Amino acid sequence: MNLKPWETIIQQIVDESNQESKEAAKGRILVKWRAKLEKEPPHLALHHIDEIVREVRRRLTTAGQ
Repeated sequence: MNLKPWETIIQQIVDESNQESKEAAKGRILVKWRAKLEKEPPHLALHHIDEIVREVRRRLTTAGQ
């Protein structure tokens, strides 16, 4: 899947998550963003939101190594 259209959103989530030191806080950020993406424009489909969340988690894991 091409994530380029959502790169700005992905980067915002990563940046916001990186400001938190605790994993629980990072999880809450992802939950908040997931809900936001479902409701607000562009009203992304659930499979698109899942792809975005997976990419955010991958980047956070890669950055933490």
